[in-house]
Amino acid sequence: MTSSRPVKAATAALGALAAAVTLTAVPAPAEARALSISCAASGQSRFSPGVQLLPQSQQVTYLGDERSCNDHSGNGITGARITADFRDVRLSCVASQYVSGSGTGTITWDNGETSSVEVSIDESLFHQASVSGVVRRGLFAGKRFTGQFSTDLLAGGVKCTAGVFFGGLRQAPFTGEFSIG
Repeated sequence: MTSSRPVKAATAALGALAAAVTLTAVPAPAEARALSISCAASGQSRFSPGVQLLPQSQQVTYLGDERSCNDHSGNGITGARITADFRDVRLSCVASQYVSGSGTGTITWDNGETSSVEVSIDESLFHQASVSGVVRRGLFAGKRFTGQFSTDLLAGGVKCTAGVFFGGLRQAPFTGEFSIG
């Protein structure tokens, strides 16, 4: 009769080794986790020299309020404020069917960190724009940025058309949302 002791001992040793490897496995670094966050956005848009009846090139500045975020990154973020500057954006009071432009933005997170973003307007319809870009510095560096923003030029239309003699519409509210990851 053949003894099964050496087989049992080898099996037990392999099981212990597998358990030890499993228990001492190095966790994946934080950067390897999928980082994702989405936030609401709202605030004031400012236009220079001022939006008028006919399309002309504008510098557009977004000054956001702190709004809520859904954080799936594990950073504990519950809110953020976005600011952005776009150059050479052709706008008019009536209809700006295709708007293009690029710029930079800063997201200030409620945990005290910031993200610097390079963004471009991908497409627009009237006064709604889709933007995308990349986080260049700070929290979420290297991650993709996307957003949908609506600037209420139509409600400001009376101010826009009435302001023709005074340099056009210089500010209007905006709303939207953005995501990173």
